Amino acid sequence: MKVPYLLSATGKGFTPGLVGGNAAIFGYSGRSIGDWMSGGTPQKGELTQTTLIGPGTNNPKQGIWPSDKNNVAPAVGFAWSPKWWGQDKTTIRGGYQIAYQLPGNSLSWIDVDAGNLPGFFYEPTDLGNGTFRDFANMTIPLEVKQKPFEVIPITQRAQATAIFDPNYVTPYVLTSNVTLDIRYIGTRGMKLAGSYNLNDADIRNNGLFQALEVTRAGGNAPVFDRMLNGLNLGTGIGVVGRDVTGSEALRRHASFRTDIANGNFVAVARTLSTTNIGTVQPPLTNAGLLRSSGLFPPNFIVTNPQFANITYRTNSDSSNYHSLQTQLTLRPTRGIQYQATYTWSRSLGVDSNGSGGLGVFRDLLNRNGDYSLLSSNRSHDFRSYGTFELPFGPGKLLGGNTSGLAARVIEGWKVGTIVNMTSGAPLNIVGMTTLYNLGTPDVVSTFPREGGVVWPANPADAFGNFFGQQYKRVQDPACGSVASNLTQWCTLNALADANGNVVLRNAAPGQLGTLGLRPIEGPGSWSFDANVQKSIRVHESRNLTFRLDASNVFNHPTPGNPNLSINAGTFGQITTKTGQRSLQALVRFDF
Repeated sequence: MKVPYLLSATGKGFTPGLVGGNAAIFGYSGRSIGDWMSGGTPQKGELTQTTLIGPGTNNPKQGIWPSDKNNVAPAVGFAWSPKWWGQDKTTIRGGYQIAYQLPGNSLSWIDVDAGNLPGFFYEPTDLGNGTFRDFANMTIPLEVKQKPFEVIPITQRAQATAIFDPNYVTPYVLTSNVTLDIRYIGTRGMKLAGSYNLNDADIRNNGLFQALEVTRAGGNAPVFDRMLNGLNLGTGIGVVGRDVTGSEALRRHASFRTDIANGNFVAVARTLSTTNIGTVQPPLTNAGLLRSSGLFPPNFIVTNPQFANITYRTNSDSSNYHSLQTQLTLRPTRGIQYQATYTWSRSLGVDSNGSGGLGVFRDLLNRNGDYSLLSSNRSHDFRSYGTFELPFGPGKLLGGNTSGLAARVIEGWKVGTIVNMTSGAPLNIVGMTTLYNLGTPDVVSTFPREGGVVWPANPADAFGNFFGQQYKRVQDPACGSVASNLTQWCTLNALADANGNVVLRNAAPGQLGTLGLRPIEGPGSWSFDANVQKSIRVHESRNLTFRLDASNVFNHPTPGNPNLSINAGTFGQITTKTGQRSLQALVRFDF
């Protein structure tokens, strides 16, 4: 059997890619990022097709991502002792470095993208251990269910794929630091690896947003009359164009009415593009209601209708970090050893979870709008540890003249401590999703950004509250402006203070809330661990050590993060606590 392109024992020639390069991922819509979310245009590009790329194939110069050969990575540093306050009393150090990041941080993207491209793998269905089958009339060879490099039809829409931006470059990080007893350390990340779903629904360039606004308010949008004409979406709804308008059919159907009432228009568009509901003729596979009328181009809602999701690998992320770091170190001196560090820092950036998976940008067309504190930010961090040898025994402050059994009993005692204190993580206050991901609410009146955990007076009530029970849930005013038959399906809530004044409400459809991302800091944590040990010298070269370790000596609980959804009835409630005291005894014999 001859396998074209696969070079035996070399591993070359078996890398999958797209015919025409990575820009071919836009398929029906065209061949560049400029064709993304075009609002539905005549076909500008051939359907996406897979092939083999790299050395040993017909596409020897094509790779998974473009070459990037300007990755100069300098690293320089200096140290200077200026003789301030005396010889060798002060040292100033500095450094400058540019480092580069692997795609997916550990080349994991390459494994995922190259190993799962549609047309290169097929997983057969296991029929199980059924009855014996008659193979007498079986045709040999067996029919191949999925041929290599076969073009995926537009109506399939069940495959997912991932591809690198044709202009992808190697991410790099600019680092710098200056040290003088107290350290400043700063880093800047540019063109960091990120990803997002290139095939998410477009509602702003094709008129769907305006049509859904009209539908939500109780009006009738002509675009839905054309799209759904002749369809009966379900029992009791009626035929569009004869009994009801298209907008009214959507308001009545369970798959649409809640999302329309709540203003989640992207979810409505996703359903229109991918879900078959009611009597669709001819039957379509995952092609959605959009295709029923035949009046709309396949890319009216999504860029490449051959696929469900398209993970677009690109350089969408960035970061910067600034910190003031102090460290106090006491080397072993008279039985005492101690080190303490304190960091005051701030970490900001745009993070789409670039290590894998689809990005979570609120607005795909304004990704820099998600620039905020990163989830890894901890404003304050204090850590210390120390060991203290008690001054008991021969030659020590107390019992210095003892010997024999008395000396063995009082000597060799040590105490160790570990203290950790860290401020909380930046947290999102969540509203209804009004665009692509993670809705953030609008600020109506003064909302304090600082909270403090308040535990109930009754110990039997295990739940605490981050805001001290000062807010209550009320219906969002937006529910009063929706169509009358949508009111019962509007599940939006607002947050009010103790006087009933609305403080936070859900953002309007298509808008990002004014509160922004990660506006508050969650509960911090602290712990105190200690140990006591006693060493007994059994012989000149043999010692017996007894040690007792105690974690979380004061049995202090660490509260979990609160529920911060304004649409939930438990806003601010903390339902989890972790951290309990634990003891461990050890015996060690050294010889």
